[in-house]
Amino acid sequence: MKLLEGGRTGQIWRNGDTVVRPSGVWTPTVHRFLRHLGSRGFRGAPEPIKISREGQEIVSYVAGRVCEDLGDPSVGSERMLISAARLLRDFHSASEGFLEGDGEVQTWMLPPREPREIICHGDYAPYNVAAVNDEAVGIIDFDTAHPAPRLWDLAYAVYRWAPLSDPANPGVAFGLDDQLRRAEIFCSAYGATVEERRQLPEMICRRLQALVDFMLASAAAGDETFAEDVATGDARLYLNDISYVGIHRDRLLEALC
Repeated sequence: MKLLEGGRTGQIWRNGDTVVRPSGVWTPTVHRFLRHLGSRGFRGAPEPIKISREGQEIVSYVAGRVCEDLGDPSVGSERMLISAARLLRDFHSASEGFLEGDGEVQTWMLPPREPREIICHGDYAPYNVAAVNDEAVGIIDFDTAHPAPRLWDLAYAVYRWAPLSDPANPGVAFGLDDQLRRAEIFCSAYGATVEERRQLPEMICRRLQALVDFMLASAAAGDETFAEDVATGDARLYLNDISYVGIHRDRLLEALC
C-alpha cells in the first residue's frame, strides 16, 4: 500500500484502485449517499466498497492530481476555476433526492443546516478536488458532507477557490482584485442567481464562523487533530478572514452583482 499525503498524515493509504481511510459514526450514511450519487449518474466521487471490522472505510480511488496550490499556473488557472464550479454544480444536482429517499437514520459529522435543500460536501476546497488535464473531474473526502442549503456549500467553495483570504496570509496567491474577479467567474460558472450572489458575503462569514465554532468545540472535547489545528493558528486565520470579507463586502457585492 502507498501512503497518501494530505490531511490526517499517516492514516490514509492507497491500495491499488482503492483508498483505505479511518471511518466514523457518519461513514455508513456517507456510503449510502455515495451510492445515491452513482445512481444519479455522477461519476466524480468515490464508490463505497465496505467498512472493515477494524474501523476502516474502503472506497474507490479517484484518479487525478489533487489541486493543492492555487499559485500553480495550472491549478490556479481560469480553466480549472470554471471546471471546479461546474463540478460543484453537477454534484449538487446529483445530491438532490437523497434526504427524501434514503429511508434510514442519518448521522453526519457536521450538524445539518436549515433549509435542508441538498447534501453539501462541506469542504469543497482545492485540496479535495482531483484534476486531469487541468480540469476538475473528481471530489474526495466526504467526511464533512451534511444537509444544508446549496449556498452554504457555494459560499465556502468561493472562499477557498477565489480565495477570499487576506493576501498577507501564507499561501495566498492572489491580491484582492484577482480574488474578486475569480469569485465572479466561479459564481457565473456555477450558475449562481442574483439573490444568491447578494447573500454570498454574509454566508461566507457565517460558514467560517461555524467552522471556527466546530474546531474549538472539537478541540475542547479532546480531538487531537482539531487541537493541533487550533494551536497552529487555523481558527485565528479564519476569524481574520471573516474580518477581511466584511471589510471588502461592498467591493465583493459590486463584483458579483
